[in-house]
Amino acid sequence: MSRINLARQLGGDRLEAAADALLNDLTGSKRYGKTREADYVFPDDVLTLENVDESITRLGARTPANLTYGKDGKIIRIDGGEVIRNSKGGINIDQVPSPSGRDYVKYSPSVVDSTQNQLVEAQLYPERFAEATGPLGEARDMGLAHRYNDYDTYRGINNRMEVTPEALERFGSLVTKGKADLPIGTGMSGGGAINGSRGDTVLIPGTDRVFSSLDKDEKAAYLKGRGEVFLNQWLQQKGRSMGTAQTQIFPPGNPSHMDHIQSLSSSIDTVGPEKGWGYSDDPTNFSYLDQDYNVNTKLNYDLQTVHQLGRLADTMRQGGYGANIPPNLTSKQLGNKDRQRLTQDEAVKELIIKTVQPDTPEKLDYALSLLRQAEREQSEWKSIDDSLKGVLKKK
Repeated sequence: MSRINLARQLGGDRLEAAADALLNDLTGSKRYGKTREADYVFPDDVLTLENVDESITRLGARTPANLTYGKDGKIIRIDGGEVIRNSKGGINIDQVPSPSGRDYVKYSPSVVDSTQNQLVEAQLYPERFAEATGPLGEARDMGLAHRYNDYDTYRGINNRMEVTPEALERFGSLVTKGKADLPIGTGMSGGGAINGSRGDTVLIPGTDRVFSSLDKDEKAAYLKGRGEVFLNQWLQQKGRSMGTAQTQIFPPGNPSHMDHIQSLSSSIDTVGPEKGWGYSDDPTNFSYLDQDYNVNTKLNYDLQTVHQLGRLADTMRQGGYGANIPPNLTSKQLGNKDRQRLTQDEAVKELIIKTVQPDTPEKLDYALSLLRQAEREQSEWKSIDDSLKGVLKKK
């Protein structure tokens, strides 16, 4: 039976579940079906009312699929594999699988390792991949956008799909979140921080009013609209993690966090219109990041600092110092309002000293060489190298 006929008989979701079950049987693993590929769930450049229901189906969690084989080894029966539906006929986003184990490629300095994944290598060392195309070319461009603090290109690379208002409304009406099956936008409004200490600082974009000054109804309306904007941003990214070239979907919640691309501390909200880059809560400043990568942005680093720390950590790992690289800060540590915020130079020095622990002449020489390398890179990265200028394209 052809794949097309099977798809008609089983439905695309059950066929995909059956394929995953077959791969697990053939490889003796349970790996397949534990992630969702962004371009499988969202194969088009525009999410519309015509294709949004199919994307919801492809995204959804499925019941376990079991294959029964005949004596000749052929499949004679397929059980299970149906999409798990909520009461609205859609899906609950919290049930969607997210990458784990070897399928979760991480970029934070504590764990980054370019020898394990070529996309990581291309992002950290874009100069090695000047002629690359496809996913490697995208990873290279991502690295260059980080290196040169090119926020426009960074956004352009990561906003991969246009979402029509009708598709956004349809997705928001069918996809739910949480045990109470609330509309997904309600669960994504991000009211925690802005309802707390940051409410006295965050300005409503284009105004001089801070969030905490709004009355109850105004706050509710603002958060409702904010949730819709968050959902639109996650969909524009096709559910991928902004900041890395990995192709899997990270569902919003614990696997994927909304974070601002540029920090509140350097925005108009905090330093005023003369020095600030823009409004912190402007929709163009929203992004969704996987939990590991999000550690970098919580530290208020700019893109270049994130890139340089990753390169240095990877260099030291390949140099035999991987076991000494400091672990990521915990959520409690990240949330400590008294935590010292480091500059790029301070962060670089701290990472090198804590990792190399230069207590011998040889280690001291190595640490000094890394510090000189970092200083040289920062000087070179003030403007894009001519040999790479033609490579980095606005998307």
